[in-house]
Amino acid sequence: MKQVYDSIREQWVAATPEEIVRQRWIQKMVQELQFPKELLVIERELKMLPHLQQHPQLPTRRVDLLSFGKGIERPVFPLLLIECKDESLSEQALDQAIAYNTFVQAYYVAIVNRDQIRLRYNLACSTCEIDRLPSFIDLMEAVNG
Repeated sequence: MKQVYDSIREQWVAATPEEIVRQRWIQKMVQELQFPKELLVIERELKMLPHLQQHPQLPTRRVDLLSFGKGIERPVFPLLLIECKDESLSEQALDQAIAYNTFVQAYYVAIVNRDQIRLRYNLACSTCEIDRLPSFIDLMEAVNG
């Protein structure tokens, strides 16, 4: 089976179509958009996320990719939740990511495939969406006002 190296998890993983999508976006995020590697979480069960460990009832779901933000007033907080797909980006996929975010509580939710992104920047607004990923700094500035 073909494998790809995941620089965040620091291990070789199966090169499934979804994993190829994930690795492509991780590289873009770290190399081009200045997302700190140490604030990225890959394929993590909800119950393993630091801010959810005390939550009484969590579904057994995994987040594909989660970037935490880091600030003075809030040491670490969920910034961007990304669901990776090896298919066209549908409303159903975006709804799935937003449903996961009910627990995660990230400021932004996105779905990605090999070449596209749909990023929801106001989760209460169904038309508040862009088709690009801003830099880590831009997302942090938007959150901090």
